[in-house]
Amino acid sequence: MKSSLFSLGLLVGLTGAGCAGLEEGEAMETSVAEDSASQVIQGLNTQVTGTSPVTFVTSSGNVTNSYNQSATTVVAYTRDSTTGAFTAYPGSGAADGSISVPNVPSGRIYLRVGSRFLVSTGRTFDLGSTEWGRNGLFPWQPTPVTVSASGLSPWQSGDYLDMYSLNPGAFGYLYGNETGFPQAGATSFSALSFDYANMTNPVLLNHLAFGDVFSLAQMRLQSSPMGVPYRSMHKVLEANLTHADGQSTSVSGTFTQPAATGTFSVDWRRSAFDALRTQVNPSAVSTYNEIWMSARPAAVGQALASISGPPLLVKLNPDALKTDIVTGSMTYNNPLPATWQKVALAAAGFTKTYALGTATPFTMSVDIRVDQEASAFSAAPVQPLIGPVQAPLVNTRGAFQTLTGVGTDASLRWSKPLIGTATNYVVNIYRLGTSNGATTATRVTSLHTDLQSVYLPPGVLQSGQTYFAEIQSWYQPGSDLATSPFKRALPRARASVLTGTFSP
Repeated sequence: MKSSLFSLGLLVGLTGAGCAGLEEGEAMETSVAEDSASQVIQGLNTQVTGTSPVTFVTSSGNVTNSYNQSATTVVAYTRDSTTGAFTAYPGSGAADGSISVPNVPSGRIYLRVGSRFLVSTGRTFDLGSTEWGRNGLFPWQPTPVTVSASGLSPWQSGDYLDMYSLNPGAFGYLYGNETGFPQAGATSFSALSFDYANMTNPVLLNHLAFGDVFSLAQMRLQSSPMGVPYRSMHKVLEANLTHADGQSTSVSGTFTQPAATGTFSVDWRRSAFDALRTQVNPSAVSTYNEIWMSARPAAVGQALASISGPPLLVKLNPDALKTDIVTGSMTYNNPLPATWQKVALAAAGFTKTYALGTATPFTMSVDIRVDQEASAFSAAPVQPLIGPVQAPLVNTRGAFQTLTGVGTDASLRWSKPLIGTATNYVVNIYRLGTSNGATTATRVTSLHTDLQSVYLPPGVLQSGQTYFAEIQSWYQPGSDLATSPFKRALPRARASVLTGTFSP
């Protein structure tokens, strides 16, 4: 059994996959003031507590369980502004999802939960999350599924298949590398075979116990009245399926067209996203831009990945250009419940390469994205709601250059974005390595804060190693990622900056 997405995120520091503070100088003064204040009143010790409810949103109703924190590392750190030294206050987690750290002095703390640090003056933390689908099992072995079907609209180049199951939250894509994939003009196929374990979220289906339904949608290439190509939900095959890890199963059925239809239109300012490329990093490369639109149960708007998965109603990535687009009405057929909330995601991708010595470079991918209700996309131009942070520093030196001798107690600082108002920041630290002649990158920690600076706690940086950082600016009104790291809300947006390399 694989861990749930939430479990993996908690243990390895899952990025918010995809949220104004003070200027950099002011942030330094504020940090000093807060640390000094904590020294003055350090006799006022308090208890740090947290809970970890995980709500699974399913077709048959929501279920809330607690994430087992008994094996999670829990430590609260305070920092002395005069010496720069961190003091550790060990805590513990319990099977009921609670965490506790006793006798912690008042003031700002760095609360370590697993590999993640929450930088806050708070003393109560909500480590809970919302996930779409039940807490099911994942396959460890190849698990072939073979599908025979009729009823397709004549297949055309550019169509693809969208696999999903609403109750367990399973999903994945079939683009044409599968055996028996439909050819141009086909209205049926007899032996489409794929490995279910390779799907994006391959929760094993169990119709007998949970009523799971296997769905396969024909996403059809179309053109809007403005001549913009897009893909939209067209026909859907549904079949009952129960399968097990490592076992082959077969399903058959007929694609039918849902009775409900809809339209979606956007004024997409792609140039506004691409204009931020050099703020991501002076050497960043633009890679893609796309818009996805779908529908979700309202509760899934709080989930870590509420937008980024099937079933998609519209997928828009017409070309590799960065010019602005007004689509006009894009039509789709809708098999999803009419009461579900329609949501949309716009993202622009960027990459930067990192290399150790002569090893093949590692390519790091980040994005600038916006998640909103679909109606907001149609009502106003789609453009960034938050921009990248400005003037990132490692200690006092510009972070875009290659830096050595930063020390194991380095700090990262930045100025607020030029676009939007950040509600929080997330700093991800990656360590570079090599494997089989290629450069690798391993995330070693994530730090959540509402300030424009973080100090790296003990153990994050190791002598002799090389690192880089991703600094995310988040816009998510009404939510504090420093005390509720896994909570999400709409609207939300984020933008990333990639630093150069630095070493102690």
